[in-house]
Order: sequence, then structure tokens, then C-alpha cells
Amino acid sequence: MPRRHSLALGLLLPAVLAAGCGGEEQGLIPESRAGQLIATADEVAQACDNQEPDKARAAVVAANQQVSELPRRVDAELRRNLRDWLAHLDDRLDRDCKPEEKETPTPSPTPSATESPTPTPTDTPEPTATPTETPAPTEEPTEPTPTVEPPGEGGVPAPEGTNG
Repeated sequence: MPRRHSLALGLLLPAVLAAGCGGEEQGLIPESRAGQLIATADEVAQACDNQEPDKARAAVVAANQQVSELPRRVDAELRRNLRDWLAHLDDRLDRDCKPEEKETPTPSPTPSATESPTPTPTDTPEPTATPTETPAPTEEPTEPTPTVEPPGEGGVPAPEGTNG
């Protein structure tokens, strides 16, 4: 807000000059012209408050025209002061009439009572296969088991206790 404050003070200067000079005395701004200059200065301030630099610049041009149209009896130094002030305003319009940049605070996270911390995954090495030697199967020679042939000619064995 300091920019607008300085602009408002700058706008106050001609208003004071114009209001203080509102008589019909030699060298002073006539009352009707002073009112017009004050109204135009208010337009500049309003346009800056609305962040409209083009509209404010048009009002400065209008104020310069009003100063040029002042009667010849208005003091030359007063005219020069008004023109200098308007030039100063015109130089500051782009700076003073643009929207103020606001800093956006970065919110810091605050843990809540119900919030549980989220575990962060850790890098764990994947298990690597360790080669183990598998013993080769050892085959020991096995002797064939003798088969006993039942007595007789084959077929079904005779019940015990019978010869036959």
C-alpha cells in the first residue's frame, strides 16, 4: 500500500494548491477551474486504485489540458509546478497503478492427532541366489534279489498241508 499512499500524497498537492487559490485574485486559479482540476486528480487516483493505468494516463492528459487552458493571469510558477507534478504522476503510473504483488506464504505441514506417519519405503537389497553344490547322486551297484520260484509247475500254490 505504500505506492498508493505516495500517489495519494502527490494528488493532494494540486488539490491544496487549487483549493487555496480558488479566488479571483491575480495569479490564482479561478474557483471553477480549481474544482475541475481537483475532479480530474480524483479520476487519476480512482483509476490507479482500480489498477487501470491507461485510464489514469488519460486523466493526466486531461489535467495537462486544463492547466494549459488556465487564464493568463494565473501565476507562471504555479502553472510550472502543476505541469511538473503531472509529469511526475505520468512517470509513476505504470508502477503505482498496477496490482500489488502479494507474497503467498508457503504452508508448513502440521501433523494432526489422527494422522499416523506414513512409512517411507526403504531400499532393501533383493536376495541373491547363492550357488550351492548339489552332490551328484551316487549309485551303488545293487545285487539283484534272487527270486524263489514256487515249487511246482507254476500256477497257484497248493494250500498248506497238502502235497501236491
